[in-house]
Amino acid sequence: MAVAELVPWFQIASTIIAGIGIITSVSLGIASLNNNRTDRLIKISPNLLFNVGGQELAATLQPLKRIPGVATGEQDVEEFLAALPDGYLAPFLEQHYGQLYNHGAGPGLSVEIWFQAERLTVKGQERSLTRNERESLPYIKTWNMMSAIPANVPPGGVASFGTLPICVLAAHPDVTKVTGNMYIECHDQHGRSLQWSQPTTYFIDRLKSDKATITVAFSQRPVSLT
Repeated sequence: MAVAELVPWFQIASTIIAGIGIITSVSLGIASLNNNRTDRLIKISPNLLFNVGGQELAATLQPLKRIPGVATGEQDVEEFLAALPDGYLAPFLEQHYGQLYNHGAGPGLSVEIWFQAERLTVKGQERSLTRNERESLPYIKTWNMMSAIPANVPPGGVASFGTLPICVLAAHPDVTKVTGNMYIECHDQHGRSLQWSQPTTYFIDRLKSDKATITVAFSQRPVSLT
């Protein structure tokens, strides 16, 4: 083949090689930008964690006439309240609890928590909740969500909570311990949704007819779910 005939092929090959180089360069540039963006987001992200340990809280025992945070008059609410033991008294807290710290470099916005019960201790015997129980009242997520006070937690800030999960508030009088996971949810300043979990146990000690003590114990949290 004459040299003149090879020239077009060399030109085509050169064009293809140049195109591959451009595509590779663009791909590397995009990857670098994404990595830089991820690094920036991590540096300004909140990192919410409950103070590890137990906190003892005073409570008064009162009739449970409504479910806090849940609309009254709904059929499932009325049926649940009607099914409680006669003369049932629920432990209502006299103080806030929690000590939810923001260890991150960015604010946590619209902070909420929800407690998913997994095990009950009744008269000294512990048992796991079945899947059907966890998906039924009073264990469902919407009944066990609590808003932080304040709702927005700046870096170095701390939030607390003034209500118990409904599955603890409405626990049968024979239940002395509810164990599960506390899920912590918020948004960062870029609108990203973030979530963590932390093992949590509520101890219920009914002291006398109108007084109780609730002890909330938070353990070390596992790997972040974000």
